[in-house]
Amino acid sequence: MNRPLVLLRPQPGNDRSAERARAMGMEVIQIPLFEILPVEPEAEPAGPFDAVLVTSINGARYGAEMLARHAGLPVFTVGEASAQAVREQGARDVHVGGGDAASTIPLIAAAGHRAVLHICGEDVRPFDPLGLSITRHIVYRSDALDIRPFAKVLATLPPSVVAVHSPRIGRRFNALMPPPARNHQILAISEAAARACGTGWRRVHISPSPDDTALLRLASTLCMGTSQPT
Repeated sequence: MNRPLVLLRPQPGNDRSAERARAMGMEVIQIPLFEILPVEPEAEPAGPFDAVLVTSINGARYGAEMLARHAGLPVFTVGEASAQAVREQGARDVHVGGGDAASTIPLIAAAGHRAVLHICGEDVRPFDPLGLSITRHIVYRSDALDIRPFAKVLATLPPSVVAVHSPRIGRRFNALMPPPARNHQILAISEAAARACGTGWRRVHISPSPDDTALLRLASTLCMGTSQPT
């Protein structure tokens, strides 16, 4: 039985994931719960810094100017997708972490860096800095979208595979879907995102790595019973 893939990812990333999923043969239902928007530029953060931390693709895209200003520094990212995004901005000395800030900070410390510029969004999961001096520079925010245009779609969803790209998305979806409406499989990008969805779902799956490519590859198996390359 084929199941549709429900994409809750914020715009504009929702459209990018939807295009890739449809190219893989999946039926896609788009319900973006948030929208990513740039914030007003902050004052230049006080340095000096000896490394840069980027914890999302959006950080790389909206933080392009700050990356250019610190082009000579090594850049640490939380995954291959964010690494590719900073490479597209011209970064050359790029190091890929373990999926989130908590698993990437030890790599920065082990490399001997101490003063880190963290290019990020307003919503950042807490992590242990392990004694490093970390200065946040916020370049984007994630605003909740009005869910009323999607109310009927949510109420009439057939059994689906629901892609959850962040804990914040999981928390909102959990609040929107009462237990009687949970005849769906959750496909979360991380364990934290899975936990945020709450309980009562038909099944919960976690992407083998915290990026859209791995998530969609698993989605093709869950939705269509086949594994397809991206």
